Amino acid sequence: MIYLDNAATTQIDPAVLLKLKEVESEFYANPSSVHSAGQKSRFVIEKSRDIIAETIGCLSKEIIFTSGGTESNNIALIGTAIANREKGNHIISTRVEHPSVLNTLKYLSSIGFSVSFIDVDENGIIEIDSLQKLLSDDTILISVMMVNNEIGNIFPVYKIGQILKDSGIIFHVDAIQAFGKMDINIIELTADLISMSAHKIYGPKGVGALYVRSGTRINNLFYGGSQERIMRAGTENLSGIAGFGKAVEQLLIHKDERKQIKYLRDSFESKLLSMIPEIEIHCKKSDRIFNISNIFFPNISIDSFILNLDLEGIACSAGAACSSGSLTNSHVLAAMKLPKEHLNQSIRFSFGRFNTIAEIDQTIKIITKTYNRVKKNA
Repeated sequence: MIYLDNAATTQIDPAVLLKLKEVESEFYANPSSVHSAGQKSRFVIEKSRDIIAETIGCLSKEIIFTSGGTESNNIALIGTAIANREKGNHIISTRVEHPSVLNTLKYLSSIGFSVSFIDVDENGIIEIDSLQKLLSDDTILISVMMVNNEIGNIFPVYKIGQILKDSGIIFHVDAIQAFGKMDINIIELTADLISMSAHKIYGPKGVGALYVRSGTRINNLFYGGSQERIMRAGTENLSGIAGFGKAVEQLLIHKDERKQIKYLRDSFESKLLSMIPEIEIHCKKSDRIFNISNIFFPNISIDSFILNLDLEGIACSAGAACSSGSLTNSHVLAAMKLPKEHLNQSIRFSFGRFNTIAEIDQTIKIITKTYNRVKKNA
């Protein structure tokens, strides 16, 4: 299989896999236990916490481990909204957020919070002016993703952070598609909350992290023990957390991979355009992350096309992994007010550390052959 769905999840790095096996076999004690075996397990967690904290420039105590990006987003939004409700009930986000944010906002709206959305233009770019117009005395929380998971656009979160600085409004950044692919400097970003996930950076599934700036008022959603500074009760996923830390360490070893992956993405787009001139690459002129390409294929049935590509050994998706199984219209492309056919005839290809130029060339041949065959029957 040629795996081009790295925005959904990445193949686990061999070094991370070895770390998982090591921890599962040697550090099996409960990290909350006071005996020496338990404290050895505790050290594993704290080492990973230190590694992640150093990566974004925050204090180790400001990193809370979670079960993944969705939980991080839920804690960030629900926890801060409820904790700060006496200050106001207005929340601002964008229409192109990940479902783990949009559906959480839908829940908050159902319990009395007012939610406003920043629009995007046809290039998927949000206007800072529209954000400022939505601000009110009741605004307590703003949530904006750093990189869009479907089209790869990089959002101006650093500018937003400067606008909100000293405003008293809590700023959450969903950095799940950005962490490990873009440098994050917490001093310059000035965010209060940042969501991260391990399986987007060649780490294990089922583990994530939430940066919570010291002093941020936030309620916990889990009740039980005092793990993760009482923010997230329950025995920690020890091997997953160790794997997360190892995946971050591996990023330093592969620090030049961003250029290589961008080269693969750019080669893929240029070669595919030369073979199928009628396709359209969404947001090609926008500031995009280096590993995502979202392409409109006219005159096809998207489910048939993806199925045929899969049968030929190409793994790709129609959008967010949590919704691609249903092949519903893309809410991101809809928010960009693109023609209706774009919403259900676009495919996301996302590239990663283990892809090669030989795979790209083979993929171009398969897509071209499959498109010409499927298009005739569409």
